[in-house]
Amino acid sequence: MTHFLRRVLCVLLCLPAWAFASEPSPFAAALRETAIGGNAAQAFFLVGQLRDTGAPRADIEALRRELLHAYVAQIATPAAAPAPPRPGAWESFKRRLPGMARAPEDTVAAAIARGHARSNVLDAPFRAAWQGALNQGFTPRWETGATRAPFFTVVMRDMQPIAPGVWAAPAGGGGVRLMLALRLANTSAQPLPVFRPDIVLGDLTFACAWDGPERKLSEMQANAVTLVQPGATSDPLACEAQPAPMYWREQLPALMADGASAAAKPLLVPHDMDNAKRVYHLELALRNLAPQTEDWGRRRLAAQQEPARQWAPGAKPLEPPAASRWAAGPHRGWKSSAEALKNFMAATVLALGLFALGRGLLRVGMPKFVVGAGTLLAGMGMTVLAAASLGGGGTGYGHPLYTGIVLWSAYFGPVLLCVLALHGLYKLLDDEEITWWQTVVKGWRQTMDLGSATSRAEFWGFVAHCAWLWALARICLVPLDLWIGLVLLLPLATLTVRRLLSITAADLLYMGLTAVGLVLLILI
Repeated sequence: MTHFLRRVLCVLLCLPAWAFASEPSPFAAALRETAIGGNAAQAFFLVGQLRDTGAPRADIEALRRELLHAYVAQIATPAAAPAPPRPGAWESFKRRLPGMARAPEDTVAAAIARGHARSNVLDAPFRAAWQGALNQGFTPRWETGATRAPFFTVVMRDMQPIAPGVWAAPAGGGGVRLMLALRLANTSAQPLPVFRPDIVLGDLTFACAWDGPERKLSEMQANAVTLVQPGATSDPLACEAQPAPMYWREQLPALMADGASAAAKPLLVPHDMDNAKRVYHLELALRNLAPQTEDWGRRRLAAQQEPARQWAPGAKPLEPPAASRWAAGPHRGWKSSAEALKNFMAATVLALGLFALGRGLLRVGMPKFVVGAGTLLAGMGMTVLAAASLGGGGTGYGHPLYTGIVLWSAYFGPVLLCVLALHGLYKLLDDEEITWWQTVVKGWRQTMDLGSATSRAEFWGFVAHCAWLWALARICLVPLDLWIGLVLLLPLATLTVRRLLSITAADLLYMGLTAVGLVLLILI
């Protein structure tokens, strides 16, 4: 039985985690399980999250298509469907059990699946739907000039008002230059984008721009999309048509006054779907609407820095995933595992070397204080040398001081603690005249034995052996650490039971007094 268990343990320690290497990132998986909710405009930032986590380009485009189609539908039909009732605590718990099917919900993965079946947003049908939705949501508010004269009249001094929001000036060849001064009012329940639209009135087409002084803008600023919130109006727009025949000077005001005519209604022609570049700038504008963006960014950085964490989707729609360590982490690759194994074995050899040197000095009569001080100085000296070689010439957090603090807290400090624990362990072993290897063999051999006695040395010797194996697995063999932990759990449990049965009344009194002292120390 002992030989069989030993072989199983060796196989688990030697098996690489190549079978887990192809698993997707836990954060990316939680992202795809995130519930979107009913606001397509706020959910648009998830497109950027997919891009930041390295999702396939086809999935990114599919989610963007689906959200744009949903966004247009919400503008055209503002009455939102009632939200489905949230499941109870027991139902939510059952869905997370292995093998239990999750209830159907509108998640990122479901939206991506629908988006693959959608038509391209650059195709004519969707562009027509987009234009119809914006014309339904926007209402022009003509600038009368009573409270604010349009800025373009400062440059074009010959412009004269001929109707509310309409300005004219003579042009060469007997024509007339016509300008519109207006704002776009958002009458829908969704924020609506504005980017240099065209206004069509009758047979005239007006190209619009922001009414203000010209500024030297970067490419991103020049292509930025402005979002108009529900109930608000856009900044002033100045729209200019090509020089028209003189009869339009009288016909245009009359056309605008004829509210019953379909030709009199201004037609908004947006340019958000002209090409893929314009769609990208629309995405940038919509993704900033969600208040959860900052939390998602922090969680994603944490996921990149701690890949061993598990991530579960938030309880509410658009909530960022929540992290947990109660699951197997992904394999971080052969190179990372080999580097971790090298550092771990080097720390083990260093701890054993310092312990053997100190134990030898104690046997020849060296005082314990001198051995302890020498071990501490050796650890500090190695920390200084390592910090100087790794952080030499660095500034900021790359300074040797900060490098030394990190090395001490993560490497040399634990090594010295292990040396101290080894001295305490071998004092027990010497008192009971038993070797560490005998404690290991006895612990595995009595895995199924709950009745025999166990001494303190046998207990702590086997615990130290299991602690080293667990640390090796946790640092170097993720995600096999949980399997190795399960293998170690049974002998540790039976050993603990045997030790509790072997405790004398004096030991129980000593343990009770220690526990009371600890409680009082915490309370005080």
